Amino acid sequence: MKITLIAALAKNRVIGINNTLPWKLSADLKRFKALTTGHTILMGRKTFESLGRPLPHRRHVCVSRQYPSTHLTADARWPEQVFWCGDLHAALALLEKENAQMAEAGVFIIGGQDIYTQALASADRLELTHIDANFEGDAWFPCFHSLFKKECEEAHTEGELSFGFASYTSLKPAGIRVRTATVKDLDFLAGAQLKMALETEDLKLDPVKLKNGVTAILNGTKLGRYLIAERKEASHAFYQPVGCLLLQSEWSDWRNAEFFWVHSFFVESHERRRGIGRWLLKVAEELARTSGAAGVRLYVDKRNSTAAKLYSSYDMNNSHYDLFEKEFASSN
Repeated sequence: MKITLIAALAKNRVIGINNTLPWKLSADLKRFKALTTGHTILMGRKTFESLGRPLPHRRHVCVSRQYPSTHLTADARWPEQVFWCGDLHAALALLEKENAQMAEAGVFIIGGQDIYTQALASADRLELTHIDANFEGDAWFPCFHSLFKKECEEAHTEGELSFGFASYTSLKPAGIRVRTATVKDLDFLAGAQLKMALETEDLKLDPVKLKNGVTAILNGTKLGRYLIAERKEASHAFYQPVGCLLLQSEWSDWRNAEFFWVHSFFVESHERRRGIGRWLLKVAEELARTSGAAGVRLYVDKRNSTAAKLYSSYDMNNSHYDLFEKEFASSN
């Protein structure tokens, strides 16, 4: 199933203000209609509300935390056209299963900001209208340039506005998508960390303590978030987890911005050298840029020369800082 993000954005990445568009471009609306008619469009609750009514000749899948179900639930007002789901990636998985026998089937994701950010790393294409001006706004499109390659762009003008229609193709490895982890990923994440500690530091972690530590993050305590890389092989009906990393933030008073720290970075041994690790780090980098972070950091065991060479190849610099620590004895 092909996933396409479609949006119009200003030079400063603004896509909206007060749940409306900051501009009026009839050509952009016509292009949106031409591309999405006859397809499924997926959006967040506020984006659906901004439409005022369902758009003709399109099925609407709306994602909202107000709907705890991970199934598609028909809207009582438009039961044949509008469906609700409590989770973006659950909705995409259901659509993937539904369209398994339809190679050309796909979904257009139309906003808003949070939905775009969640879906970006899994998208196959971007269809963007680049407006050559800055606008005031309260919603922005995520940073994306290292994740996609521009195929073409057509320049246009309307009134006093110059803009271009651009198409992008994802650079992700074949069959890969990246999503935020949920509690359903606990066993994979804990298992991955057990393997990584043993492989990189010859360290045997306490499985119970580790699982509790992973659970604390997955329970939404703002300690961080895991990203999961999944692959779909031809022999599998569904995506299977093959890699992960943990993102945590640290405030820098010197820079008046956050640094994003990468921890718990792991790719299954049989999946290495297929670009998955590089893709996970690129996704983390773009998430950091989108959040306005000052940069991305990680640390490597001094004995792990393989990992050090790997990160250097990702254009990460070996910083001039040494890490000092005092680890307390466990009270458990």
